[in-house]
Amino acid sequence: MTIRIPALVATLVIALVAVVALSAHMAYSKSVPQKDAALSESPELLQVWFTQEPEPAVSRLSLEGPHGTVTLGVTKIAPEKSIVAELKSPLNPGSYKVNWRSAGDDGHTQRGDFSFTVHAAN
Repeated sequence: MTIRIPALVATLVIALVAVVALSAHMAYSKSVPQKDAALSESPELLQVWFTQEPEPAVSRLSLEGPHGTVTLGVTKIAPEKSIVAELKSPLNPGSYKVNWRSAGDDGHTQRGDFSFTVHAAN
């Protein structure tokens, strides 16, 4: 069996370019509350970590609850590649959806969301 070196090199270069292209955009890494968390009490803040340093000019967090939009404090850049916003008041029991927007090293705006639930205290 003969392996053609130019074809092998070309295949490796294409694979490397694909990996770099896929990793060029920032992505959601983790959050507080965690995605799909079931909480026994209201969180005090929302924080989302990313795979790249978030761009302050476009970074936003918003929260939708059972009765519509929940007012948050200002979204700020936080340590360890994250953005954070404080809750202005405790959340009532119900399902909530966090919407996030930011941009990373390449400047492309990325958007995403995750949900969590606050259960009534026992």
